[in-house]
Amino acid sequence: MDALEFSAKIEHGAVQLPEMYHNYENAYVRVIVLIEKPTELQSKKARLLATFKKMAQVPMFRTIENPLNWQKQLRNEWD
Repeated sequence: MDALEFSAKIEHGAVQLPEMYHNYENAYVRVIVLIEKPTELQSKKARLLATFKKMAQVPMFRTIENPLNWQKQLRNEWD
């Protein structure tokens, strides 16, 4: 019996096996789940980092030709 240890997030009832363990695909396993209780600070930091990673994948501001003019236009809308 091999023992593997890694941390993962349960998403939609499933845990993804890290890439380094993909040679265990379709193996029969015994699963013990230990729930880690993150501190409030760690939890906020993790959520913030996850959000930044998602934002990096989205081309949010790439169509803006002149960022300074764009900001000025936004600010003028508030007046």
